[in-house]
Amino acid sequence: MPYNLIPAVQMFTVREFIQTAEGLEQSMRRIRDMGCRDVQFSRVGTGIDPDFITALLKELDMHVFVTHSPMDRIFNDLPALIREHHAWGCDSIGLGNLDNRYLDDGYEGYTRFIRDIKPVVQELKREGMTFAYHSHSFEFIRYQGRYMYDRLIEETDPEGFHFIQDSFWMRYGGINHPKYMEKVAGRMEVLHVKDFTTRIGYFGECECMTGTIGEGNIDYRPLLEVCQRTGVKYLAIEQDRCLRDPFDCLKDAYVELKRIVEE
Repeated sequence: MPYNLIPAVQMFTVREFIQTAEGLEQSMRRIRDMGCRDVQFSRVGTGIDPDFITALLKELDMHVFVTHSPMDRIFNDLPALIREHHAWGCDSIGLGNLDNRYLDDGYEGYTRFIRDIKPVVQELKREGMTFAYHSHSFEFIRYQGRYMYDRLIEETDPEGFHFIQDSFWMRYGGINHPKYMEKVAGRMEVLHVKDFTTRIGYFGECECMTGTIGEGNIDYRPLLEVCQRTGVKYLAIEQDRCLRDPFDCLKDAYVELKRIVEE
């Protein structure tokens, strides 16, 4: 049975190509030519005029559903960030990675982050927007007997503080991924999708790498079933490291993901 889920592209995969206006335009056109309309912005060049991006999105009929925005802008330039997102038709500002200023202090660092992000979440709610936290695997280190991911779920505003989980990093962290998708049901519209590939390292150990969907060890059908019932809308293809042309990786992953979604 087909899934009611939208295959999309996370622009982080092609980050080195989108640092100039010309590079961004070329990259967006290549992604649109794949048949993909929906994208997540991440690591877009800071010098690119937001109005140029707005016009490009309109010309290509493309949609930005969430971003990964720099933490400094989230805390220190929020009004301008909100205006840019409104212009792009995007109602979710995301954080791609927790800074070391919080991570280095463990439990106390997470306590500060939960406190510091609260007014941001409140302001975004007033604007009809949400904040989206992208996790890796360090959120599943135990401090004082608790996973910090559980604190983020339990000690933040469920209406305004949302989540972006990642199929690779949840598996890398040794977590029951479907269980944690259920824990954030209604608070996660975006799932990052990539494959979990392995190769033999120098001393015979198994080295785990992000890979192209269809070429690794993740069975997506069970995850998509959970996505369907927990409110996920977008499956954002992201490959942190590509051993071949990243646009080819995106295209191959997009074709395979569409096949799985539409079966």
